[in-house]
Amino acid sequence: MSENLIKNVKIRPAKPEDVVGILEMVAELAEFEKLSDQLVATEADYQNSLFGLVPVAEALVAENSKGLIGYAIFFSTFSTFIGRAGIWLEDLYVKEAFRHQGVGKRLLKSLGKIAQERDAGRYEWCVLDWNQNAIDLYEQVGGEILEEWRIVRMDRKGIENLPEK
Repeated sequence: MSENLIKNVKIRPAKPEDVVGILEMVAELAEFEKLSDQLVATEADYQNSLFGLVPVAEALVAENSKGLIGYAIFFSTFSTFIGRAGIWLEDLYVKEAFRHQGVGKRLLKSLGKIAQERDAGRYEWCVLDWNQNAIDLYEQVGGEILEEWRIVRMDRKGIENLPEK
């Protein structure tokens, strides 16, 4: 890894004008995860969710002289066992040309600092079981892969069809 390259990468909170670039990278992530058919988010959705009257998520971006090269989208959670808020990392993405150069690790650490500053009880995220590069990175930084936990998801149609009884 070129030390100069990583020094020339800046990690900062996202701004409203970053939404277009973030959404472009989200599309790249969806393609990488073979989930492009599920991507329905719009610029307006991101503007509202990240910068609206009641933001529900936040983002950090990684940029260099060529523009945005990565992002981390996160939001607050709550642990009933710990009794305090935590941070959930929804997405961590680095453009392919900049992977394996420490950018993802810098994003993880930057968000970890935010978790410390907010006195978070937990800093959590999930990883696809086939994404070995991500698993290796997460284990390298001290993340624990919880094999016994499974994600349960209900989409909008499922929510609408939730039985009354």
